[in-house]
Amino acid sequence: MRQDRQDEIRFDLAQSRADWEEACAGFTQATAFHRYDFLSAVAPCLHSTFVPLVVYFRSRKAGVAPLLTRQYGPFCVINSGPLPYLGPLVPAELIPATLAALSAEARRRRAVDHYQFFSPFDSPPAVDGFRMQVDRTFIIPLRDRSDEDLLRAMNPGRRKEIRRAEQIGLGVHAAELADFELMDAWNKQLYAAQGLVPVFPAGTYGRIFRALSGTPDSTFYAARMDGRTVGVQINLAASRRVFAWQYAIDKSFKPCSPQSILMWYTALQARDAGASELDLVGAPNEGIATYKLRLGAEERGYVIMRRPVQSYRLARAGISRMLVGTRKSVRRA
Repeated sequence: MRQDRQDEIRFDLAQSRADWEEACAGFTQATAFHRYDFLSAVAPCLHSTFVPLVVYFRSRKAGVAPLLTRQYGPFCVINSGPLPYLGPLVPAELIPATLAALSAEARRRRAVDHYQFFSPFDSPPAVDGFRMQVDRTFIIPLRDRSDEDLLRAMNPGRRKEIRRAEQIGLGVHAAELADFELMDAWNKQLYAAQGLVPVFPAGTYGRIFRALSGTPDSTFYAARMDGRTVGVQINLAASRRVFAWQYAIDKSFKPCSPQSILMWYTALQARDAGASELDLVGAPNEGIATYKLRLGAEERGYVIMRRPVQSYRLARAGISRMLVGTRKSVRRA
């Protein structure tokens, strides 16, 4: 479908979570970052507003287009936060027209920067006005794989870490609210060592835990040694895939490999629950990419579309410093 058919696309706000989920139903490429409950919970942490647009084509419900908008005075940025795959969920033939309609929506909202992300299972075409780039994630296939299959796919060093962690009594348990205060502290230390601030503000993980704990598609794990929490991981699921969204460890226990035991436990639990894949959700640098490959993950690309809105060039220049941190977050997602 040509993007000049955008006049046949329209948007309405979802009236409820059920309305949103109905519009998402049937899309096998849906991700955890299309979940209404997650986006509603995380948006305030990013000083943003979740705008749940339902996409209609010729007056029939065709999918969704989640927007996270952040205001800068009279202007805004759209989907420029640290969340991968945050973009339209529509049939492939409607992607060009939907992106064109989203551009018009961005102009209406006076957006000075506008991103649309796609999952690794989408192959969107080039669209006029959008700059296309490809980022990467790392995925562990789970379907029909035994424990031995999963271990065999790993680097020997990763297998050794997992066995050693189990031998010294490092166990994985359900996380508690207090564990997320530790997670905030560990992330603050990690980023401060690089002269940076955490991608997600303090309190984000606790808020997500309070909002999603107990839901069937959200798991929160803590690695503990002799009762002490030394690692925490948050996993979100959608469409028979699990996404290892966030994790952090106490660096003083790094030699005990809490991160590896958390990933291993997550993979086993996800497989046993019927998930086909575990998405390790990107890599901000080559060191983390290598670590994930050595866990037996496969590298896969995903598309990011970006459209700076030219009519607000002066405004964009005026708030460029405010956007620097946001753009860095996108690269780390």
